[in-house]
Amino acid sequence: MTGSADESEASRFWPRLAAALAEVPREDREPPTDARVGAVLILLEDTAAGPSVVLTRRRRDLRSHPGQVSFPGGRVDPGEGHVEAALREAREEVGLDPASVDVVGVAPTFYIPPSRFWVVPVVARWRAPHRLRENPWEVDAVLHAPVAQLLDPARWRHAPLSARGSSWAWDLDDDVLWGATAFALASLLDVAIPGWHGGVRPQDLGEDRAVAPWEAVPTVQRRARLTGDLPVWRQESVPHVTRSVVRRLRGWLAERGVGQAVAAEHAGRPIAHAVRRLMAAPLDEVAVTVLAGPSRNGAAGLAAARLLAAGGADVEVRLLGEPRIPDQVRLLADSGVAVHPHGSDASDAHGFGAAHPPGDVVVDAVLGLGVHPPLHGVPEAAMAWMRRYATPIVAVELPSGIASDEGLKGPCIAADVTVALGLPLQALRERIVHAYLGDVYLADLGIPPAAWRAVGVDHAPTFARGPLVRLTASGHGSDAATPDQGERVVRPAPE
Repeated sequence: MTGSADESEASRFWPRLAAALAEVPREDREPPTDARVGAVLILLEDTAAGPSVVLTRRRRDLRSHPGQVSFPGGRVDPGEGHVEAALREAREEVGLDPASVDVVGVAPTFYIPPSRFWVVPVVARWRAPHRLRENPWEVDAVLHAPVAQLLDPARWRHAPLSARGSSWAWDLDDDVLWGATAFALASLLDVAIPGWHGGVRPQDLGEDRAVAPWEAVPTVQRRARLTGDLPVWRQESVPHVTRSVVRRLRGWLAERGVGQAVAAEHAGRPIAHAVRRLMAAPLDEVAVTVLAGPSRNGAAGLAAARLLAAGGADVEVRLLGEPRIPDQVRLLADSGVAVHPHGSDASDAHGFGAAHPPGDVVVDAVLGLGVHPPLHGVPEAAMAWMRRYATPIVAVELPSGIASDEGLKGPCIAADVTVALGLPLQALRERIVHAYLGDVYLADLGIPPAAWRAVGVDHAPTFARGPLVRLTASGHGSDAATPDQGERVVRPAPE
């Protein structure tokens, strides 16, 4: 491809697009049954210059994806089909008459990690274009992007990701097309015009074509998720510590009798407390799934499992490796708590099948300080399993897949609540990480100031008003604060 859309290419576009969409496998068009699902309308109109894509610019004061170029779309309501939802959202956002379009097909679904949404792209041809009217509560402007413009190499940009390279972006004069919308359009071009990029990868475009539009997007305060009146600190006022500092601190405490088992008990209590407050219901009405890895965080998750079960919760533990403290597992089993080793489900190599959904809330205690992303093996299978459900997640110290010092290095779990232990880890400083943390709380582990001073941290006591403190970060709350906003997910066919 040279980047120009000639007449012969335009004449082949529609039949090729329809044929390609018809060949998309059913399992790639259908999101998981119990997932958080949205639908978007990729609306294409015929113009003298060839097909053109109808887009919107979202209002800059919205909590979700503020100021971004996007497709009309939103959450699929109960009992609503994906096509019906996409057309309804387009009518609500820009006044589109559903009778003016012909649905061509459904493109492959994709997953937006920060928002934990599976998105179904509905592709339609605008047979009878009419004037569109922006909904002033959601949309700043309606935009039109000719496909010929998207094929023009001079318009190509790239948004640097983490360890995975870059994603496609486009210069639309007054706007930058990036994120999930760019991801979906690039996928659609791959289907409709194979080889449109001539073998060029986004990261091949060079530093002068790199864009970071999320840096200019207005941010909002993180939404409080735990009930009750908790003390609040600004995250910027609290020291953040590295992996090596935490390990030295643990050594200092162990020399004075605070070993792994004691530390796990101290950490388990605030985790259990966070689950109580998040669910805002008596524990005997709550089912909890604890994912515990072979780490100290896994030991903290097992301690929390015992405390939650003692409070009346229906607790299930899924082990993702040999437990750090085997006696914890024996105690749980003797107490009547269901404990499943990973891979115990014969229908699934890692024990994460659709036949075994999580409870009302998941505790992510999979990985500890020693993780080196990207995830692979059993932790990767656990992440894929959690993405199939809209279940709230409480992460211990950090959502699994985020490195304690390096931050975001590949796919990771997106939590609703993150409970930092003692002091937040260095990765929590990074803006790119914040959309994956949810609401952040700092837990008192009973670490004396002398212990922090011994490892070089000058830290005034944070817990004078209570053992669980909410950390606010007004500059980092938006889900537009990360470029990792779209990925194809390889999934088995529905079971």
